[in-house]
Amino acid sequence: MLSRAMFAVVVIWVIMLGLAPSIMISEHSAVAQTTSSTTTTSAATTTQLTPASSSNKIFYLFSAEHEGVNETKLGIPPDTYSPDLLEVTEGDNVTIHFYNLDTTDRHTFTMGSPYNINEDLLPGTNATFTFKAADEGVFRFYCTYHQPIMSGQLIVLPPPSVEKNPVNVNVTSK
Repeated sequence: MLSRAMFAVVVIWVIMLGLAPSIMISEHSAVAQTTSSTTTTSAATTTQLTPASSSNKIFYLFSAEHEGVNETKLGIPPDTYSPDLLEVTEGDNVTIHFYNLDTTDRHTFTMGSPYNINEDLLPGTNATFTFKAADEGVFRFYCTYHQPIMSGQLIVLPPPSVEKNPVNVNVTSK
């Protein structure tokens, strides 16, 4: 019989290999649009390009369990998230599909300010929630029932910018 952690690994591999057509890990980017501002000096013209729209990031997050952890002996629960690190860019629209694969315990996805998310799942259930990654930084998420082990991080990176420095050509005429 498969353990919960092994089941989670199998589910993740099935998704990654595309064998589950109804569940796909994907990243949908919005149409690439840019806004620009131009600064002219006597030496050069600099155009700063920044993305005008954000993209959508979709994550599939599963409850899992560390194999071989004796909760009674160690005094800590063996529960964890898989994956436990989520990386997005500031301005992204983030959707998380959270699956509680545990058949006996409740699990939460809880994250404090500025996102203030608290999704509490019964055993064998799932939830989907969406938010905008509006603030750059590293934000801890955790299960309120299984701390300190069941935790992860949302990393919100700054938006990329592209700088364009055209070459100036001096033309003289006689």
